[in-house]
Amino acid sequence: MAGMRAVVSPVLVNRRTELAAVHAAYAQARAGRSGTVLISGEAGIGKSRLTQAAVAALEGDPLVLTGGCLELGADGTPWVPFLAILRNLLREWGRDRLLDALPAGGSALAGWLPELSFPEGAGGQVRLFGEVLGLLTRAAEERPLVLVIEDLHWADASSRELFVYLVRNLASSAVLLVATVRTGELPAGHPTRQLLSELGRRPEVVALELEPLGRQDVTALLAAIDGRQPDPVASSEIYRRSTGNPLFVEALFASGTASADGLTTLLLNRVADLSPSARQVLTTIAVAGGTVADDLLAKVSDESVDVAIRELAGRQQISVVGSQYVIRHDLIREAVYNDLLPGERRELHKRYAEAIEPDPDASAALARHWMVAGEPAKALVAAWRAADRAERQYAYDEQLNMLDRVLELWTDGLIEVERAKVQELAAEASFATGRSQAGVDHATAALAAIDPAAEPHRVAALLRVRGLLRCRIDGTGTDDLLRAVDLVPEETVLRSRVLSALAFTEFVTAPAPDMAQHAHDALALAERLDDRQALADAQLILGGISLHRSGPEPARKYLLEARRSAEAVRDHHTYLTSLQWEGQTLTDAGEPAEAVVLLEQAQQQAERWGRARARGTMLAQNRSLALIRLGEWDEALDVAYGALADGPSPWYDAALRFGIAEVHVRRGQYDEAAGQLAQMITPPAGAGSELALQRLPIAVALEVGRGDVPAADKLLADALAELGDRDGLDPRSVATVYLAALELERERSGRRRQVPARSVDVRRMLPEASHWPVVTAVLRTGDAFAAGTLPAWDAAVRAWREVKDTYQVAATLVGSANVALRNNNKPGARRRLDEARALGTRLAAAPLLAEINDLAARAGLEATSAEAEEPDLGLTDRELVVLRTLARGLSNAQIARELFVSPNTVATHVARILRKLQVTTRTEAAAVAHRNGLS
Repeated sequence: MAGMRAVVSPVLVNRRTELAAVHAAYAQARAGRSGTVLISGEAGIGKSRLTQAAVAALEGDPLVLTGGCLELGADGTPWVPFLAILRNLLREWGRDRLLDALPAGGSALAGWLPELSFPEGAGGQVRLFGEVLGLLTRAAEERPLVLVIEDLHWADASSRELFVYLVRNLASSAVLLVATVRTGELPAGHPTRQLLSELGRRPEVVALELEPLGRQDVTALLAAIDGRQPDPVASSEIYRRSTGNPLFVEALFASGTASADGLTTLLLNRVADLSPSARQVLTTIAVAGGTVADDLLAKVSDESVDVAIRELAGRQQISVVGSQYVIRHDLIREAVYNDLLPGERRELHKRYAEAIEPDPDASAALARHWMVAGEPAKALVAAWRAADRAERQYAYDEQLNMLDRVLELWTDGLIEVERAKVQELAAEASFATGRSQAGVDHATAALAAIDPAAEPHRVAALLRVRGLLRCRIDGTGTDDLLRAVDLVPEETVLRSRVLSALAFTEFVTAPAPDMAQHAHDALALAERLDDRQALADAQLILGGISLHRSGPEPARKYLLEARRSAEAVRDHHTYLTSLQWEGQTLTDAGEPAEAVVLLEQAQQQAERWGRARARGTMLAQNRSLALIRLGEWDEALDVAYGALADGPSPWYDAALRFGIAEVHVRRGQYDEAAGQLAQMITPPAGAGSELALQRLPIAVALEVGRGDVPAADKLLADALAELGDRDGLDPRSVATVYLAALELERERSGRRRQVPARSVDVRRMLPEASHWPVVTAVLRTGDAFAAGTLPAWDAAVRAWREVKDTYQVAATLVGSANVALRNNNKPGARRRLDEARALGTRLAAAPLLAEINDLAARAGLEATSAEAEEPDLGLTDRELVVLRTLARGLSNAQIARELFVSPNTVATHVARILRKLQVTTRTEAAAVAHRNGLS
């Protein structure tokens, strides 16, 4: 194993399954269904090598366009990998052909390709995404298209959003997306982890997590490198020390030693015998942070780099992609960079900064280079320019990152604004990106620097933003909005917007007495001032209030008006929120399927507008609840977990977990449900808040499912004590509490538990008639419990069918079957239980299925799978059911009532059981049942 004759295996070892997966995804794309392959794994595991081998073997002469992300990551210039892809497309098509594919009146991509001298079109990120999609779709019409994104873990936020947009919207195009992602070193909460979590649940996405090589694979890899079988002892040692990472294997082989040197030393040993010029060029490339263009490298270097580049390429230390150079592996680049002395590092960063300073597109990279070069003033100015550019590109995450850099490097007088202004902009960018706590911090800092007596409107505007951000975090913020109202007494657009924001916080936390008045005052003022932005705000919150008080039709009217006003002023936040609430309206009005379609489209729009975290997560929550209503529980979980991966604010995070916890409870997965509830924030407004009301039924159902009825009863009692006779509660939320109370008060057999009838108190909070079909269904269920008649239960079933709630249809069918059995209507009971069982099986609702099977067994309707697994005690199926009830200490009369038979029949069964078990008393029979797990 001597020397450096070869340090890269000429063959790909043990990736057959992964290669087949890529080729299958490509075949699917050629057939007209676009696909995505995410190749992830730790550094050095062979992601790029697998990608190269897979793409090289594709049939059908695909057009392969490659782009790579820079290490600058979230601080980097937006769109880097897609800029490279479009430039590759330009080289493939030529200038004239690409121009023909762009809109005649100007393109949002004009700034990406200045050499086209093409006018820039309006439309921002929305149009930009659409144009990229259009170009790629058109390219794929001529020949299969393969897009390769290297190092997606370094992607800036805008590139990640565009990548997700393409994944979701390429649809029937013959396009295969392949991305490599380093995951081994990503911290919890890293945006790439969130991206992988979301995309990994999509059916069109193939996620390949590359595992380390096994011992035999390492032996094969060493044999391929050296051209001969390795020494078994040396091979085992390399396997042990490398843990099967191919790059580490190569590094250990190249070092020619089994010493205890760290991996960094081993990696540096790989470049130790380079010529001085090659080593210097490698170091210079490492400082660039990723790919570096040939002309830029020449500017930064002291002398010609051609000879050194040839040496580096020949030794496989760098890859040459067009006119770009990149070090072959991240770990080598990092080792080389970290080996620099501080003075050397500053000097090289300074050279890069001076070289790229004239380029207006390089402001983000320029800020980093100047900062490391020890020029904080120049770094600050570059970061300020980068923030401005990012805002104009709808790249809000980059804007916030650059504003944070400006504040970190702040020196008075270097830019034309005061520090408080930068903090204001950062608060607004935080609102747009959904980074609520960061926004609160920025707004608080700005408020501390501004005199409310001198600039009341400026302070009021900041308080408005901070109040809304605090509302997202924990439901607070009303105090900020009240103060803001006091600061703007005159009739202005700002006052109208502040009043709307105040009504909004009162609406989403706990209904306040003046909530509606604030909203109507805001609308009246907006109408007098004829301001569409203020109108949008006021119309939105009035739509929300109508959802509580007036029903679906008035609410949809306001929401439509809000959407039209928001569209006129490009208020994406209000536009998307109106769709979010309309989706909720459709669901509770009995149209959940329509809601799913609407909300999915709205989510896609949120992504295009850079609002995936701020609004997309709540759109996902309402979409998840609609899917739960339809009985599409697995898809609902996918949607909710995908939205959680975006890292929403705590208030939104809690709302998403409601649906997840509900599904787990209904499936009997109580630990999972408890885990979701434990991660929810504690509503600061107490049991009367909307968040607490939505949480309460799930918490009660969880305790009932776990068998702790007293704990469930206490939860309900505490909530009712706090609610009292409070007005203004959303009847839909109260209805779910009423339903939970009804479930709490009954046994599975339909008999009432020995708990207070708190459902009566909850029922008083509900109207006798409701505009909402879902509330009507709950009321009919309460009527069925009270009447105990078959017509009443069947009416409840019909009501749940009308709102298309799959689970509640099944649950009320069980209630109806129970009453049918009591009326000795076994055919009717069997019919109802058969349908309930089919629905419960589809939902995988284990507790409901257990109840169905138990009821069927007690009624003698059929044998259940549970009964088939009973211990062999020589008893018939019916006798086993009687033994179970006997073991609970019931008398013959009680058993008769529960099993829908006569006491004489029970006595006969008991006598046979005693004889077959060879016992003389009921107590002895019960002991046998306990020993065999039948109690």
